[in-house]
Amino acid sequence: MEKIEVKEIRKNLYAIEDPGVREFFVVGKDKVLLFDTGFGKYPLGEIIRKYSDLSVEVALTHGHIDHISGLKEFGSCYVTEKDAPMLPPGIQTRFIKDGDELSCGDYTFEVVEIPGHTEGSVVFLDKAEKIMIGGDSIQPGPIFMFGDVKKFDDYIASMEKLWGLRDFISEIYPAHNADVVGPEFIRLCIEDAESFVAGKLVAEEIPMMGEMKKIYKGKNVSFLAD
Repeated sequence: MEKIEVKEIRKNLYAIEDPGVREFFVVGKDKVLLFDTGFGKYPLGEIIRKYSDLSVEVALTHGHIDHISGLKEFGSCYVTEKDAPMLPPGIQTRFIKDGDELSCGDYTFEVVEIPGHTEGSVVFLDKAEKIMIGGDSIQPGPIFMFGDVKKFDDYIASMEKLWGLRDFISEIYPAHNADVVGPEFIRLCIEDAESFVAGKLVAEEIPMMGEMKKIYKGKNVSFLAD
């Protein structure tokens, strides 16, 4: 069995190094706030109980399988209305939208909608602490961007939106690859996505999920796309 590693990256804020993906949780005085639930291969509740026996609330960055498969352990979550149809049956949903806030302990995270990677993707930004739970959209990649070019247009617009918030960001915690990136990485995502739209990135075919997929490598960020 692959080893699960838990790291305290800020006071009472932890990263779970789940093989293939990364989750985060905050331990507060009356609850635990968990961001994403991984592939569901490991009992996250049991892992979290080593740090707190308080009840756990789940907030999702988006609805892809590697972020939602552990939901059955918790039964409910915060999610955008657009990504809610991606969830397994029987999960109670509480919809979140741009500008909503989720508080736990010393942290207050603002919901920022960033469609592109999925229609309902979000990040969670604590402006006071200048930290962001970034999901899949801000990382070296490959970032899954299957679909038409409009998704890239949406993605670029979302990254421009985050770039406008850069004064409130010091550290971004992605769900894949890099442990942490700075706000300058948002601009790198924009530049390489614009290069894709302009047809400047050359595709390489790689085997994935039983078929050949195309990966487009920019200077700093790569994308899996049709």
